[in-house]
Amino acid sequence: MTLFNGFGKNTCGQFRMWVFWRLRMLLVLCVVVELLTVMVGGEGTPGILELQLDEEQPAGTIVGDISAGLLPGVTASLYFISDHEGTGISSDLHIDETTGIIKTARRLDREERDHYSFIAVTMTGFTVKVSITVNDINDHAPAFPKKKATLKIPEQTAVGTKFSLEPATDADKDQLTVQGYQIKEGNVGQVFRLETKRAANKVLYLDLVVNGVLDREKRSSYSLVVEAFDGGAPRKTGQMTLDVLVQDINDHAPIFNQSRYNAIISESLPQGSNILQVFATDADEGDNGLVLYEINRRQSDPDRYFVIDPRSGIITLNKLLDYEMRKVHELVVQARDNASHPEITNAFVTIHVRDYNDNQPTMTIIFLSEDGSPQISEGAQPGQYVARISVSDPDYGEYSNVNVSLEGGDGKFALTTKDSIIYLIYVDQTLDREERDSYELRVMATDSGTPPLRAESSFTIHVTDVNDNPPLFDQQAYKQTIPEVVYPGSFVLQVTARDKDQGPNGDVRYSILPDKKTHASWFTIDPVTGIITTATKLDYETDPKPKIKVVATDGGRPPLSSTALVEIDLQDSNDNEPVFGSSFYNVSIKENTSAGTCFLEFSVHCSGHPTDFVRRACKPNPARDSPCYSVLGRKKDLFLSRALAA
Repeated sequence: MTLFNGFGKNTCGQFRMWVFWRLRMLLVLCVVVELLTVMVGGEGTPGILELQLDEEQPAGTIVGDISAGLLPGVTASLYFISDHEGTGISSDLHIDETTGIIKTARRLDREERDHYSFIAVTMTGFTVKVSITVNDINDHAPAFPKKKATLKIPEQTAVGTKFSLEPATDADKDQLTVQGYQIKEGNVGQVFRLETKRAANKVLYLDLVVNGVLDREKRSSYSLVVEAFDGGAPRKTGQMTLDVLVQDINDHAPIFNQSRYNAIISESLPQGSNILQVFATDADEGDNGLVLYEINRRQSDPDRYFVIDPRSGIITLNKLLDYEMRKVHELVVQARDNASHPEITNAFVTIHVRDYNDNQPTMTIIFLSEDGSPQISEGAQPGQYVARISVSDPDYGEYSNVNVSLEGGDGKFALTTKDSIIYLIYVDQTLDREERDSYELRVMATDSGTPPLRAESSFTIHVTDVNDNPPLFDQQAYKQTIPEVVYPGSFVLQVTARDKDQGPNGDVRYSILPDKKTHASWFTIDPVTGIITTATKLDYETDPKPKIKVVATDGGRPPLSSTALVEIDLQDSNDNEPVFGSSFYNVSIKENTSAGTCFLEFSVHCSGHPTDFVRRACKPNPARDSPCYSVLGRKKDLFLSRALAA
């Protein structure tokens, strides 16, 4: 232990001076020992001096004055300082033994040492206990153990699930240490939040909490910037990048890019040749998304004419084919993922065998319709693909020089290629099924041999219908004349409407548009044949020319329709007797009444004639009454008229 510090700093190198200082030091030592003896014996009352300063002050900063700890009336001109090893007094502080002024010898760091203490003794034996506290300032920022961390969370993890993260630390204390955390960036959709808890060791621990639904197929990772902040003003912060990887679960089945595949191959195709490739994708990842292919032998190809590569999906010929034995092969291909509990999807492959010479180029045609058949909608726009053709030549290998050409189609279809291996047939002009519903196409592949050999494939492209034509009647107006007296159900006439569309779009059904004013209810129409019949008795006197409006509607969605007018002329029938205005007439005349005098006027209503005739009992007027004779025609009426005329 060193009892004195700073005494005899200017020791001379000369021996005489050295002896002088040694004697002086011995004298001071004796005095101090005696003073300490007095202190230990309790004969003096020590002074207490408590000082403090902020850390990080520059060297030479005054901390305090030892004399401030002396009792009133006590003075000192020299202080003896006690200093133990490891207390930092001699290295961190500069104490003037004469004035008692304490200064910093360097910048103090509270995180290295937060307290200093020593005893100062005066020449008179008075002691002062000096305590110096180093105050904390916010000179440290929070820091995470790692600048970047990775956390794996399975998709579909329940909301509220917590994952512990390593907390940040701050060398400062109390309010200046870590006070909270926040997610600064990367929290897309706010699917995460943070929770904290202060432990007994004053560390603020941190949990990442799932706050929303995680779906790896929508988003497979999040890069969160997590920030820790202290309570300083201004506060200091520290950041960590947390990469959250959303782990996959097997929640998706493989999906084929086509539900049905078609290929046309030659019977001479060599064993081991590639025919076509099926392709399926699985939105999962890892083994859950690894798609493996196989042919379902229970449902198809039990003789193993074909095999499939489980990884690539390429179907290869396993046995030589014989066109005369079998012209079409149907395969059921399964795609399954590699999960422990795999999901399985099926697709169908139809392979047509063509009877070609062995050395001709081979073509594989895949029709791009939804069901894989050679068809195209009449609504297809120019540029839409109809079929995919891959060509090869067994003589020259896959990359042989084969020229492919297209014939037929009346310019409605064209052929294109980018690599002279895969060709595409596409629509080149607008189609109209009502104008033409099918086209014969022929694809020819010619190799570069000498002499050149050619392979060809002919097929019919069917143009499928869209409902773009309404039914049209053969006539816009129909006329028919029928007797007034016919039985209900009697044939009137048949209307016919035709629809250029096909299938349900071209199916025509007939109906009568109800209209009380035109007596349409007198008639009915067969919805399929268009035959119009009477539905009830007809009455010429009520309406001699009834009219009906017939509607023809197709079966499209939405349906299209048109109308036609049917005018019917009723022929009047003598179905009403003449009726006198009165059943009895009593007339008195003078005996000298001259001939031709009208003595009685009566009327007869003929409902079967459009005009009521009025007859007078007078001399008949041939120009006026002769029509009545033809209408009345009864013997008694003629007798009466003639009698009156006499």
